[in-house]
Amino acid sequence: MHLGATLRFVSARSSRTGIFRSAALSAERVTVEFPGVRALDCVSLDFHGGRIHAIVGENGAGKSTLMRVLSGAMRPTAGAISLDGRVMRFVQPADAIRAGISMVHQELNLVRTLDIAENVMLGREPTRTIGLRVDRAKQRTRARELLGVLGSELNPDTPASDLSIAQAQFVEIAKCLASDARVLIFDEPTAVLGERESKRLFSVLRRLRDDGRAIIFISHHLDEVVAIADEITVLRDGKVVDSFARATDGTIRSIDGVIADEGMVANAMVGRPLASIYPEKGVAIGDQVVIELVDFGAQGCSHGINLQVLPGEIVGLAGLIGSGRTESAEAIVGLRPRTGSVRIGGRDERLSSVREAMAAGVVYVSEDRKGRGLHVTLSSMINLTLPSLDSCTEFGGLRVDTGSEVAIGDRWIKAFSIRCARPHAPISFLSGGNQQKISLARWLETKPRVLIIDEPTRGVDVGARAEIYRIIAELAREGLACIVISSELSEVIGLAHRALVMRGGVIAGELSRERLARADAQECIVRIASGVLEEGLVQR
Repeated sequence: MHLGATLRFVSARSSRTGIFRSAALSAERVTVEFPGVRALDCVSLDFHGGRIHAIVGENGAGKSTLMRVLSGAMRPTAGAISLDGRVMRFVQPADAIRAGISMVHQELNLVRTLDIAENVMLGREPTRTIGLRVDRAKQRTRARELLGVLGSELNPDTPASDLSIAQAQFVEIAKCLASDARVLIFDEPTAVLGERESKRLFSVLRRLRDDGRAIIFISHHLDEVVAIADEITVLRDGKVVDSFARATDGTIRSIDGVIADEGMVANAMVGRPLASIYPEKGVAIGDQVVIELVDFGAQGCSHGINLQVLPGEIVGLAGLIGSGRTESAEAIVGLRPRTGSVRIGGRDERLSSVREAMAAGVVYVSEDRKGRGLHVTLSSMINLTLPSLDSCTEFGGLRVDTGSEVAIGDRWIKAFSIRCARPHAPISFLSGGNQQKISLARWLETKPRVLIIDEPTRGVDVGARAEIYRIIAELAREGLACIVISSELSEVIGLAHRALVMRGGVIAGELSRERLARADAQECIVRIASGVLEEGLVQR
């Protein structure tokens, strides 16, 4: 049976009645070619109203390219997109939005100079005085209603520039809902959300599905995919290679009817069985402290943090969104005002800028790739060498030695298996996971003593995650002191030698290596982060 026919059959089995007509969006033999690479190869898929259809695959498999085609941001080289049986020719995203297709992108696109209400209703502003003036009251009311649907209590008058990444994600979703689209595309919507926020979002997605909308969901978190999707399509190297669907008994099954789990979906993604993605934990090298925080804090966000990290040690930093993890990391490298002291190798350091931190051997890989991590309009090669540009210049910095620059870039592209057919093209053409690898590589080229990495595998597929974990573990074995901030508890438990848990801007608890090895370690972290402590659960 043809895969497309199979999906049509599965979709028709459980139609839902809602306020929206059942959307039938189809990709018919869609092909997208770039110089030197075929990003999509004759992909045919159907998406129906009242269904959540997940698209999964490794970085570079073609997921984001397919979504760009469906949302009107890119025209296919061959093939067609049809809605309700009618071929659609989108020239720009606005055409797709008018047709009822809206997308929440992985990278945030809010206008920072506008407030929340203005962003949510951008392009759909309610007016008065015969359309000559924006009705601010209605604008705020509608924005508040849409945020309420998401369970958010954000003030619509809040400037977008004041939002955290997680808050900005909910505003992006509210903006998408404001279009009343019949087809909603979510590209990694939980990448910047904590567990509580993710559960709230899933509740919203199910409600939108039950209203009759077609939901297209992209995520590297396979546990989320298996939990929420009605259908799962696996892409590999630009082709559809497998599919799964939820049966009447609630289980996810393959075309052959075999009950599927996360492991089976992961194996389909990479084309081979996957072993444990976490490397064996090494041990600290000596007892000479590399970095020490003394009564440290980010002004207005955290305080009283005391921390020592040894060479070869990986310290995990967990906590709910808003607990002060990222703000504290930014304060260490001079991105925020700080209180207390930072000592590197026993010496007090001011570190009032990223450049000073880098000179002292401390680097920070931001969770915000687009905003603070990379220059998306520049090439992969330039991004890889920018922090260490001094090492590949000639004549006292008057000219860049392009040979050295290319050699550095090629070395990291090979070491990290970065899928980069055109290293001199803008980095925006790369998938999110490959961008993340470059974010890490560019700072490692500066040969740091301390690596602070925030959400190291955000937007990274299961195969590449194992590679990044292996790299971090190897760096630690070579003596690098590592602080890993992550919202994924399994990541903290699987990678760190010990874990600190933040709550309300302070260190609320610590779990030793032995404590992390226990079966209830994840529950313990959640209890500490939530302020629910039980006797004997915490080892400080």
